[in-house]
Formats: sequence, C-alpha cells, structure tokens
Amino acid sequence: MPIASFLEGYDFSGKTIIPFCSHGGGRFGQSLTAITKLAPDAVMGEPLSIHYSGGDTLPQDIADWLELNRIVTVK
Repeated sequence: MPIASFLEGYDFSGKTIIPFCSHGGGRFGQSLTAITKLAPDAVMGEPLSIHYSGGDTLPQDIADWLELNRIVTVK
C-alpha cells in the first residue's frame, strides 16, 4: 500500500489526517484502518470516497465534506 511508506516516514503526532479517495472501491475502509495503525497519534478526520464519476451533486458533496472537516476554502 503506497500510503504506508509515506506515513512511516513522517511524524504525524497531533496532526490531522483527512483521507480522500477519488476512485472509490471496496478497500477504502481497510486503508482507514491501516492509517490509524500507522499514525496512532494523529487525529483522523472524516474521510470521503467518491464512488461515481462526477455528476451534479459532486461539487456540493465535496463542499459538505470540507465543511465537516472544518476546512475553509477561499473563493
């Protein structure tokens, strides 16, 4: 898993990790579990997995996810 080698090289203590998966798929939950184990001192934000290719609701889905994770965007 590519994310594992990335996480092992950094100290995420006290940092927030907010996972995003743009292709969906059934292994996203396993990745979240692996991230939690590899960065146990980090805070896990609310993840987002997109299981469809765009659509009319995509911009609002992403805006809602950003708001849920308290990420402020500049317009």
